[in-house]
Amino acid sequence: MPAKEDIEESAPTQDRVIARLLTDDIVEWRIPPGSWLREREIAARFGVSHAPVREAFRHLSRIGLVKVVPWRGTHVIEIDQHAATEVYELWKSLFGVVCRLAAAEMSDRDGRELMHRLVEYKDVTQRTENTFEHIQVSNRIGRFIAKRSNAPLALELLDRIALLARWQHNVYTGSFIEAHGNEAGRRSAVLYEKLCKHIVARQAEDADATARALISVTQDSFGQALEEYKAARAKTKPGRRRRQAV
Repeated sequence: MPAKEDIEESAPTQDRVIARLLTDDIVEWRIPPGSWLREREIAARFGVSHAPVREAFRHLSRIGLVKVVPWRGTHVIEIDQHAATEVYELWKSLFGVVCRLAAAEMSDRDGRELMHRLVEYKDVTQRTENTFEHIQVSNRIGRFIAKRSNAPLALELLDRIALLARWQHNVYTGSFIEAHGNEAGRRSAVLYEKLCKHIVARQAEDADATARALISVTQDSFGQALEEYKAARAKTKPGRRRRQAV
């Protein structure tokens, strides 16, 4: 039985608990882009002093979800084309490296598991046009590949980039999905099958190139969704105050 001090040491601190809960709220857009996070209000929400809230804001800043402005406060970052391009270019590079490593490191047993997961993904893309379901299953496969690449640092960085991408994906609207259908999902399913086969066959160069092409499909689709999102935002009244997040 672990000692009491070991349990206490492994328990998450207040700042990390607050950071995790705020991350969930931001990623799911319960706290939308551009919202200011008021230290006093967040402290009251969680029933804590200001110190762990400030530290939680620092955690969120390191992830890249918020920006701390000296003497003004902390706000959730906005989605713009430059930031979106940066996220996707980093995602392509990291995922390419991870898949290259996976082609060298993955066991035969893990290879069979990968192909089994691929069947699930193809089924989802054929069964539904829900972009968010496609992304969820796709991300689970991507993380499985990353974990089997035997590259902990790459996995950590990929998780951060994937978190930012997941946050950005809220620009997809029902009208956009209805208008554009499931073409991106079908293209991704074809590339994912090629990618998995390259990894299982230990074709590192091909796995790297296909991984980058796969993320590019999502990047192109996201770019269209972002344009629609920006157009809708432009129709809102100028000078409208962004709501403050509690």
